[in-house]
Order: sequence, then structure tokens, then C-alpha cells
Amino acid sequence: MGDKNMKYNIDKELKSISIYSGSMVGRLYPLVNIGYRLNKCRSDRVVSVKKIMTPGYQGSKIPTLIFEPKNSIESDENLPCIMFFHGGGFLMSASGAHYKIAKWYAYILNAKVIMPDYRLMPKYTYPVAIEDCYNTYMWVLRNANKLGINTNKMIVTGDSAGGNISGAVVAMLNDRNEPLPTGVMIIYPVLDKRMITGSMKRFTDTPIWDSRCNKMFWDMYLKVQDPEKAKYASISEIDSLAYFPKTYVETAEFDCLHDEGIAFADRLKAEGISTEVHNIKGACHGYETATKSSIVRKCMKRRINWITQTLFKCQHT
Repeated sequence: MGDKNMKYNIDKELKSISIYSGSMVGRLYPLVNIGYRLNKCRSDRVVSVKKIMTPGYQGSKIPTLIFEPKNSIESDENLPCIMFFHGGGFLMSASGAHYKIAKWYAYILNAKVIMPDYRLMPKYTYPVAIEDCYNTYMWVLRNANKLGINTNKMIVTGDSAGGNISGAVVAMLNDRNEPLPTGVMIIYPVLDKRMITGSMKRFTDTPIWDSRCNKMFWDMYLKVQDPEKAKYASISEIDSLAYFPKTYVETAEFDCLHDEGIAFADRLKAEGISTEVHNIKGACHGYETATKSSIVRKCMKRRINWITQTLFKCQHT
């Protein structure tokens, strides 16, 4: 594994996560999920965490977490909302790192963070996860006043598979003539089932996620879906993205998904969408899990600044 770090010059701060190969993650995800499920997300001194049931696909109910800064619970003011769709290849539950980042968003931005616990593969394939998240998004819109949420200040965000969901939800909202969020923030997103980019061909053995993992994911997620029916799975293939709101994209330097993230950002810019993109040097897929690293601290500072500018049209200090 050390040779792999040298081969890809992965930042030493990511050493603890870069020991895991993509194939290892692909084999061990059921065990990982057991650990994640045991790690319950709880309130702390500054953020309240509440679990509720929200609408999912075809009348189902799914568990959803609501993160809320404790210093605003008594306030009558409706807060901004971050719809947070966690990553994990549509195979894994939210991790402790997802919970920590959700709490940061809630506390630093004085916002409500909504994290749906959407249903996972292999039992639930396309389009269950994105429809679960879409239905919960719509539930938030319809119950915004009761939830204390300002629907004019909504961001959708997600990492990896959660980035895929974020883009899919925006496309679905547009096609179904529903209100779009104020902004979209996607972190090393999965966007293109064609797997035709240079980084997809080059990174076959990178830590955490590689092109072989990616193929396994697409094969499992889509099975034999008709391309038209699978429209929202691979939003890089959608004809026009001109309706997208302001967008922020982060990619990892040593990630098979790198080029499709950059290409997506370039396409948004070409279609006139305000788009901010950052390529994180020395990083592999999943770098967000290194929450104590300077890499994540710098990323969080940029994201908070972007969200603040997007929601409040002012510079965050």
C-alpha cells in the first residue's frame, strides 16, 4: 500500500485512509455498514440531532436526520436549509465523517441540515435512492414553515454518490416543474456511466475508489435499465444543464472520477451557469473522511464561503 501512496504522491495527511484499496472497500462494505449503523449520530453541546420519518419512493417511509444549531432553536426566524445526500457508492450508510460535516454546516452557517437515510444497494437499485431523496426534498418544501426553513435559501450537497443524487434531484425538480434550490455543491461526484474519461482509464488502482469499483457500481445500480429510463442516473448525458443553479464542484487529483467532475463544471460554465471548481491536490477519493486534516479544513472554509455568498450575497469572514 505504501508503494501506491508513492506511485500517486498522495498527501501524508491522507495516509490513514489511503491504505484501503477500492477492491477492499468493494468487498467489505457489508461489514463497514454494520459499523456505521452502530455509530449513532447524537446531539452535542452546539447541534441538536433529531431523527424523523420522511416520504420515500412509491409511498415508502425512510429515516431522516435533522441537524439544527442549538442557539437558534428558540428563534422564530426560518433558517437556510442544506439538503445533504451522503456518499458511499449507493452501498454504504452515512459515516461518522458525514455526521461531523453536517454538524459543521448546521453550526457555522446557522442552518438546518436534512440528511435522508435513503435505501441502498444491492437490494435497492436505480431509481430508489434518488427518488427517496427527491421525495424527502419535496416534503421539506411542503413543510418548510413547520420545519422553520426558508425555501429561498436551500442548497443541495453530496459527496460521491451523494453528488450524483444532488445533480439528479435538480434535474428531476426541473423536469417536474418544481422549485429549484439556490445552489448545488458536489464533492468528487459520480456523474457519467459511460466511463470514457482519461482519469477513468488511468486510475484503476487508486485508494478507496477506482475505475474497477466504478464499473461494479454502475453494473449493480443500473442492471439492464433502458437508457431513457435511466436518464437521471448519468446527468453528464442530459442534453441541457442550462437550468442549473449556481454550482460548486470539488474533485480529487488521484480519483477515477476526477475528469468527469471537471468536464461537468466546464459544461456548466459553457451553458452560462456560475460555477466554482477546485481540484484538491494530493487527494484521493474519500478525502472528506480525514476530518482532522488541513485538507478538509481548507475545503470547509471554501465551501462555507461559497454557501454564504450563494445564500446571503456577502463575503463570509
